[in-house]
Amino acid sequence: MSSTTDFQPLELRLAPEYRRCALYTTFGYVVIAATVVGLQVAEVQKNPWLNTIIVLAIFGVATLLVLASAFRYRLLIDEHGVWRRRLVRWDLWPWEAFELGKVRFGTLSDQLTFPEKGWYWRTISSSVLAKADRAAYETIVARYLFRPPPPDPPDALTLKYGLWRLQLSEVGLRLVKRPNHDAPLVPWAEVIRVEELWGSHQRPDFALLEVHLPKPTGLVRLNRQRFTSTRDEVDMIVPFLRRHLDDGRYQVTSLRGPPADVADADRRLARLAEAERQLRTGHRINWYVHGCLALFLSVLLLEPWNRPNPMNWGRADWLKAAFAVGAISGLMAMHGLLGTAVTFFRGRELRREGAEVVRWREGFERV
Repeated sequence: MSSTTDFQPLELRLAPEYRRCALYTTFGYVVIAATVVGLQVAEVQKNPWLNTIIVLAIFGVATLLVLASAFRYRLLIDEHGVWRRRLVRWDLWPWEAFELGKVRFGTLSDQLTFPEKGWYWRTISSSVLAKADRAAYETIVARYLFRPPPPDPPDALTLKYGLWRLQLSEVGLRLVKRPNHDAPLVPWAEVIRVEELWGSHQRPDFALLEVHLPKPTGLVRLNRQRFTSTRDEVDMIVPFLRRHLDDGRYQVTSLRGPPADVADADRRLARLAEAERQLRTGHRINWYVHGCLALFLSVLLLEPWNRPNPMNWGRADWLKAAFAVGAISGLMAMHGLLGTAVTFFRGRELRREGAEVVRWREGFERV
């Protein structure tokens, strides 16, 4: 058992962005409710007061639940274990449960699960915490979490991946994409490399496997969530691949937290650069699509088949055309700005993460 006598209690709240969303929801409800009541008082909207009150009460209760859930949520970590409060009571995950293996990694990459708990208390997700709080929480939990040794893989292994089948043997691997189809065997010597992606080094179970095979197969991405085989079978994939690709062709890249070495940092930086490039491409496509939609909808509203020759248009026709084009263009621009906002904030997040990885990388070089 790990010692907890010198443990300093740590209390964590829901991430600020979730609390802000709850406040925005509450503000929106107040504005809508005031508008509805105002229209009812002015007799612009003549509905029975009882119906209005019932509808506002239902949505008001839902809004209060959202607000209370956001601001009442707590994680308290002390010498006894991890306590969690959602609305009313506290629930304890004792350290003994972590050390005895009763608490395990959950289905999602940010989850821990405690199967002995009821369904409402069975999982804890670290992604609901702020970045610094999440790192502190995962670091502390990692001290107590029991990690069973990797299983000994058999000589051959067949796993179901959606409609595919992944067959691993001593001589190579075969990816069968269609039933009753004899896919070619790829010998281990011809496998270019395999990259295992971890959520972080605090959680060493893969989230994604990228298998680089010769053409025509090329890159194959295997998401852990899409395997329909049992958990024990899925856990055997990594030791099986490591056993046959122990000459440097098996690489591990973490997606969060400090990288393990310079090579890990470089691979993550390459992924961040590719993600930012795809984000810029998506931003351009977003505006191309909205521009084409604005043009198409403007043409529909102008009804050119009724007035085929613009040279014969009168002043009223030109004003109608200007109004239609301006209205459609404005609406499309407003809708396109949502994509621009997503691009801006996601790009800022990627750049901050990249700068952090660069600092970690420089620390490795100084050592």
